[in-house]
Amino acid sequence: MPGIQEAIYDERFAGDAYDDRSAVHVLTAEMSALQGAVDRAAVSLSNNPVLSILDWGYGTGRVTNEFMISYPGLRGNKREVRVVAYDVSRVGLEKAMHNLRTQGFDEQGQIAHPKQVTKGYIAGSFRRVMKDTTITCCFVHGHEEDTPDMIKNLLTEANNGESFSVTSSWYSGIGHMPGAARRQSTFKLLGDLTHPQGEIVVTTSATGDWVDGWQDIWQERLAQGYVGETPVCEPGDMMYETEIAGLFNFYHVYSTDLEECLEATHTDDGQKHWVEAIRFPDPEFVSQTEEQANYQQVVAFNQSIRGRLWTPDDYRQVHTVGGFRSSVDPTDINVT
Repeated sequence: MPGIQEAIYDERFAGDAYDDRSAVHVLTAEMSALQGAVDRAAVSLSNNPVLSILDWGYGTGRVTNEFMISYPGLRGNKREVRVVAYDVSRVGLEKAMHNLRTQGFDEQGQIAHPKQVTKGYIAGSFRRVMKDTTITCCFVHGHEEDTPDMIKNLLTEANNGESFSVTSSWYSGIGHMPGAARRQSTFKLLGDLTHPQGEIVVTTSATGDWVDGWQDIWQERLAQGYVGETPVCEPGDMMYETEIAGLFNFYHVYSTDLEECLEATHTDDGQKHWVEAIRFPDPEFVSQTEEQANYQQVVAFNQSIRGRLWTPDDYRQVHTVGGFRSSVDPTDINVT
């Protein structure tokens, strides 16, 4: 049976409102972050014939689909690419499949659409063959009751038994997990799935998001000890009203606790991690010009604080933040 998150996101993805909420579907900073991670992995794992990318919390494939569609023209990359798209929303995955069909991707065999699901499964793959490279996207429909070990085994199977070159997660379900220990264990899972010389990029809400709304309401309730039966227990926790009438959902916006989560991704002594701003808290963009103005703020902010740890005040200035893990020293990287 579907879980709460699947029901909420199936409803959210069912129409066009989610995908069309902004005139700019993929932020410049998001594509820059993914492209940078891919470029670094391509060098660090130059002997691997396949560049594999996990999108954890894939949704409708907003960022990764755009990357796959434009991949051959990006910086001369010609390596075979395997993407594993993991999400608990059946509707999100089906919309992403439809999008890939319109872009010349062909189904590889039959796509599974079981009506009753009690655990995650591999739904099937799409492929596009071009002159210089082949891109395969394997869709994995997760189940909310799957254990971390079950998820790890399923995603490793989808990647032909190998660890991932790049693991990404774009404004995903990582925010919907109550409790610091559970969030850290999820980051650890992403680290375990990723090659030691691979790359991780996770974007999520910072405390500059949801201000003057649900976040302030629930922080006041938390301070007063009035949170009822909800899982709100730490700074940054809140509940918000979903698209399903009467149903509220848990959400966590990150501050300096993101550092502890990124530390949980480390599997090797040589790995580094750092944080970058991805978006400032402007309204949804109605033009590319507005998005570019926001991006220039992002670039200036990242340059101004490069080389030091973020403070709570830094997180309060930012709408979306990116956490990175790499085997490359961040001082050698041009930040977003």
